[in-house]
Amino acid sequence: MKYTKEFKDECVNLLKSGLPALALSKQTGVSRPTLCSWLKAYEKENFSVENAIKFTKAKIEELSKISDPSSDEVVMLSQLVGALAKLENGVKKVKSIKDKPRPVINMNSPTANELKKRILEHGGLFNYQREFLNSDDAFRIVLKSRQIGFSYVSSADALIGAVAGRNQLFLSASEEQALILMRYMKQWAKEYGINFTKDSEHEVELENGAYIKSLANNFRTVQGFTGDIWMDEFAWYANPKRIWHAFVPSIGAIKGRLTILSTPFEERSLFYNLYTDETKYYMFKRFRVDIYKAIDDGLDFDLQTMRNLFDTDTWASAYECQFIDDESSLLSIALIKSCVDDRLSYSTPSSKEPLLAGFDVGRISDRSSLALLSLDKDKYTLQAMDILAKATFKEQEEHISGFLKTYPLAVLKIDKTGIGMNLCENIYAKFGSRVSGVWFSNTKKEEMALNLKKAFEDKRISIPNDPLLIADIHAIKRTAGAKSFKYDAKRNEHGHADRFWALALALSHTSLIKHKKGGGAIII
Repeated sequence: MKYTKEFKDECVNLLKSGLPALALSKQTGVSRPTLCSWLKAYEKENFSVENAIKFTKAKIEELSKISDPSSDEVVMLSQLVGALAKLENGVKKVKSIKDKPRPVINMNSPTANELKKRILEHGGLFNYQREFLNSDDAFRIVLKSRQIGFSYVSSADALIGAVAGRNQLFLSASEEQALILMRYMKQWAKEYGINFTKDSEHEVELENGAYIKSLANNFRTVQGFTGDIWMDEFAWYANPKRIWHAFVPSIGAIKGRLTILSTPFEERSLFYNLYTDETKYYMFKRFRVDIYKAIDDGLDFDLQTMRNLFDTDTWASAYECQFIDDESSLLSIALIKSCVDDRLSYSTPSSKEPLLAGFDVGRISDRSSLALLSLDKDKYTLQAMDILAKATFKEQEEHISGFLKTYPLAVLKIDKTGIGMNLCENIYAKFGSRVSGVWFSNTKKEEMALNLKKAFEDKRISIPNDPLLIADIHAIKRTAGAKSFKYDAKRNEHGHADRFWALALALSHTSLIKHKKGGGAIII
């Protein structure tokens, strides 16, 4: 479809005013990638706050005249009113912001400056990585896509800081991510001849006495630390405000550096406020790199294949830098987070351990997912989540068979709807009563969804801090159908919250809910 320049201008101005791309896409029917490309094309032009205010007021007036607005139109009207208030308030404060220069870091170290120069020239960095590394701002915040190499360049920057004599502390959303950062940093050190006097899994010390630590986030970690602090995947921390209050004194006393990096998560969160409120948090230099910008800068990324592995909302959050809307989800972000255990990571259970397993079947567009739960007294723990992308049915059968042979005390529930029927029959023929097929009727899906929600509400389940798992769980919406409620993600060619259904299947070995008369289920 060909769009007029006036229409594009209106969309760009609404996006610039602060209206989420997801809301505008719903309202106009224009895809988010298209909206993002328009926004990028206009970035080189001077943005007029006055035009944004004019377009926002016009859209508010248009929506206000609708006699019977849809739920999406009501949400959009609310967002526009908030955006207008920010725009008008921002006009009054622009001058005061400009009068407050951002603090900078003075690199008084010839050795560190030389290392930085060598990495910029020979480190194989993309333009967006080079721009970040070149920044001398004391406060930096990065809204980013996944898989674009910010952990890689951040570890190099931290090494440069340590060579300059400043201690470095990496706080990560998980233990696994903490170790990844240290591995990258050690690669840089080896490449450029930086020696350590002490070297362990989570900490190294340089010859100048400066050290670099990398740990899973914990507010106790930063107490007593002085130096530069890195907050990796900050939006996904279980207690971001508590950590925030713990580390502010650490950088204030010695004028240390603070860098916050994250893919987006929930709106109305601390990370969202830090990134979007340029008036209050004027001291931050802001970087935004979505997957499209990274590809334009030369990143080798199979865009089409990766898009096919995710539902629309998860893709928008993980790769398009869109914050997640919490409204209408079956499980709120706060509820999901209350059962996240930062000490957990996916692991290989003992072969003698009894396990409750669930397998959601996919083939072309959807992923196949195998969830493994252990049970200790009345508490369930997610031990593993195996993802099989576009695996053949033979490969899926071999994977499940291998699992059931390795774990003789495990039982499995498998989706036997549609394409899952033959796979379910083959597995049942091999393992008999250890395997149960589940037909995904609306009634059964309601039962499983509410059963899982009950486990979260009662704090009877623990999951690792896995952003994609959390996004899948949050993606499930409760919508009104013709005869009953429906429980599903927005189904399209990109998937349908496969991890959620694998987890729901695994938990359905035990029922935590009561059944209604005539079918269906209710939470106890």
